[in-house]
Amino acid sequence: MHSLIDQRTVERIRASGVTSDSAVDRVSILEKYALRYDTPADNVIISGCMVLGGLPHIIASLAAILDRKRASYTFLSKEYCCGNYVYRPAIQARNEEALSECRELSREFVANNIRQARSLGAKRMVIFCSPCYPIYRHAFPDEDIVFYPAIIAEVMGKINLRERIDYYAGCYRLHSKLAPVPMDLMSTEDVFRQMEGLDVHRISAPKCCYTPEGISHLSQSVQTRLVVHVCTGCYAQHGRQSPEREQRGGYDATAIRGKGHESIP
Repeated sequence: MHSLIDQRTVERIRASGVTSDSAVDRVSILEKYALRYDTPADNVIISGCMVLGGLPHIIASLAAILDRKRASYTFLSKEYCCGNYVYRPAIQARNEEALSECRELSREFVANNIRQARSLGAKRMVIFCSPCYPIYRHAFPDEDIVFYPAIIAEVMGKINLRERIDYYAGCYRLHSKLAPVPMDLMSTEDVFRQMEGLDVHRISAPKCCYTPEGISHLSQSVQTRLVVHVCTGCYAQHGRQSPEREQRGGYDATAIRGKGHESIP
């Protein structure tokens, strides 16, 4: 194994699916939020190994939309990390040999989740964690793998929503280094197009929001009471920097979809 790859992390993922011994128990969170898991379904939702524990209310918002439209989906009680944290030293060192090995490891990890999905009869993987998306698509280009706004766009239908929002799509600089697969941002546009009366103020991303310049630009560009993020990392970072807005629900990645669905008879 390449010296830039942490072997202990790799073995931990192989054994338990997670990157840290202190990772939260998935089943306890799934049950706390009444999220179905390991049941036969057409879609398996990949929450991401860190996202379920860090942003369970957002996952619950997505599930509520799917439940309302009676979509066929399930979560996994044991979800293997895609390995994106293993990449970080190789990315910093710009070492292509190590990156290539990281991608092979990701293929191994992701395959475990695909096998579980197939055993449940799933036809498609729906990815919620944004760094997982390019890794999954690169590892298994022939599988039916979509970014989560795609399933929202499929089930929601046309709605009336007189609202002005801020939308920060994100920069995806890290994602492009994980795998040479572009992020699917068109599915979010499909969601917006189904909301008649929605006025979207788009915030650019000249710098990553994890840099001082990037988060400053994002925070200073906000014009409305509701900011929509589709990148889980951007959502978390913006919420940490502006906790008073998050307490009002202003950074819920699915809030605008949920708000719209509340108006459906």
